[in-house]
Amino acid sequence: MLISVKRLRTKMKTKAFHYLRCGAKTATFLFWATLYMVVMKMTIFKSNVNTPVVRDWSIVPDNYTKWLLQGPVLGDDESDTYPNNVEWMEPDNATIADLEKRAQRVQDVCRKRSLPSKSINSKEFFVDHAHNLVWCNIFKAASSSWLYKFNILGGYEKKFLARTRQTPLMLARKKFPRPSEEELRDAVNTPGVISLLVVREPFVRLLSAYRDKLENIAPPFYRKLARAIVAENREKATKIFGPIKSFGPTFYEFVTYLTKKFKDKDKSFTFDEHWAPYYKFCSPCAVNFSVISKVETLSRDSAYVIQQLGLGHVLGSKVNDRRTRLRTVMNKSKDGKNTTALMKHYFSQLDEQMLNDLLLIYGIDFEMFGYDPKVYSRYVRK
Repeated sequence: MLISVKRLRTKMKTKAFHYLRCGAKTATFLFWATLYMVVMKMTIFKSNVNTPVVRDWSIVPDNYTKWLLQGPVLGDDESDTYPNNVEWMEPDNATIADLEKRAQRVQDVCRKRSLPSKSINSKEFFVDHAHNLVWCNIFKAASSSWLYKFNILGGYEKKFLARTRQTPLMLARKKFPRPSEEELRDAVNTPGVISLLVVREPFVRLLSAYRDKLENIAPPFYRKLARAIVAENREKATKIFGPIKSFGPTFYEFVTYLTKKFKDKDKSFTFDEHWAPYYKFCSPCAVNFSVISKVETLSRDSAYVIQQLGLGHVLGSKVNDRRTRLRTVMNKSKDGKNTTALMKHYFSQLDEQMLNDLLLIYGIDFEMFGYDPKVYSRYVRK
């Protein structure tokens, strides 16, 4: 009987220890899960409530969760995909006429403005000698789509591109190193070569770059710039909008920084690649691109290039890369608002003088590529 009692006590102690250990593990898991959710709510899932309040702002962005679920593309960009089993037919006359008109307009503006036509900024060009294609990579203007195409043309398997952790830009540069200015000129002037430039409405691209790189949780490379912009402009912004809790610069502060650097003619200042003006970044007056594509007509324009060069059998009928599609989603508007609402929301932070200062930087791009900046005068503060 005594032995049985001892055994019972031993079993109870063992079970109690087991239950306590399981309880401790459960409590630890719940603690870290709760802490994780708190951090996520304070950072990624935090709605954009810290944006300075402006009297006429009628559009307040929703949160990150809603963006993941819906979010239309900023700029109503066309998807660069094509129907299954598409046949690469000859382009219609309207497409050819439109592309010719765009190319001619660029050259007309170059002459009208007496823009430099000798030196070329060749560092962002990709030259594919094997497929007779030259492309200038403008960030935030279908760059993900065309980087994927160049990686396919460079010989990467689609399955590899779908699983690799390397960035598309890094992979593409391994196959297509930065060309010298001489190599680029030779390639562009070679008969049968298509030189491609893809552009986007300049202020839509500018806003997209600001929101992606500076507005909230800036990528590591841009954190130093974000802090400098805030330190230089927060006091003035607070006088206009009241207390601002945002760690990142507001759109007002970003535009103030950008226009001041430009007007001061600071020799040490260079435009970041994500918001550099097109006419400076890709040297269209020197290169004389044969195809000027627009994000707004991306599918049609890309189909034209692919058909003309006979690349359909290499690239396939559509983009099948899951990561490319995910990147397209990640480039979408983060708050489910359409482009007009977003532009009104952010440009209402600016006054008319700031808009005019911005046009000193990007006015040539609007003129050269056939975009109209007049609508923005209705969005700014009066």
